[in-house]
Amino acid sequence: MRSLRPAALPRLRSVVLVVSLAFVVSCGGSEPPPQAPTSAAAKTAPRPRAKQRLSIGGQLGSLDEGKVDDTFNRLIPRFGNCLSQGSSRVEFIGGHVKFFVRIALDGTAKWAYLSESTIGDRDTERCMLNVAKGVRWPLPLEGEGQAQKAFDFDPSPDVRDAVPWGADRIARTLASARPKLGQCTQGAPGRYRATVYVQTNGTALSAGVAPPDERGEGGAADCVVDVIRGMKFPSPGSWPAKVMFDVD
Repeated sequence: MRSLRPAALPRLRSVVLVVSLAFVVSCGGSEPPPQAPTSAAAKTAPRPRAKQRLSIGGQLGSLDEGKVDDTFNRLIPRFGNCLSQGSSRVEFIGGHVKFFVRIALDGTAKWAYLSESTIGDRDTERCMLNVAKGVRWPLPLEGEGQAQKAFDFDPSPDVRDAVPWGADRIARTLASARPKLGQCTQGAPGRYRATVYVQTNGTALSAGVAPPDERGEGGAADCVVDVIRGMKFPSPGSWPAKVMFDVD
């Protein structure tokens, strides 16, 4: 495998927003696409094409959907910085993430986690969550608010993608590690969705995880990733592989 080098920022491909409001069952619409990341690393990448789908529903306090969307869009450059840092460790980094944020009455993030993630790098995931938790959100009315938004980032076009693997390729390795993984999730049970980049020698180059809920974010997720980093996988050959599997 060639040495890792910083790569151009993964390209933002699409976003999806869901905001929970009181007394509203459902509605749909479209919002203008977010501005492309403006960090220095993003200048070498093609301008991203973003699509949005907005839906509303739930029984929580009400939120201004436009202001929530604007807040997420303002964070895109900072999410891009997290990915740029991640590309120094994993040059073909990219994937899908979905934020789930609970907003307190004072506009702070009560908690946040990634309900979906195929980024495959825990440090990048944690960086993006810290960005979401550190911003001031629109004030909810009549109760705490809840917002979700999904982003898809394509790997840099300047590097070759990791080889996609199915979970069956690591079935034996995963079976031997399940007791340790189970210990990690005892305090926050549920399905954890892990993503791993496997080096040519069968070691984990990087790993990330999407927990089942906010309880799994933090200690349980970190423990799962630590176990995965110690696992020995089959060699993917001459180029690293990317594999996703469930931990429950």
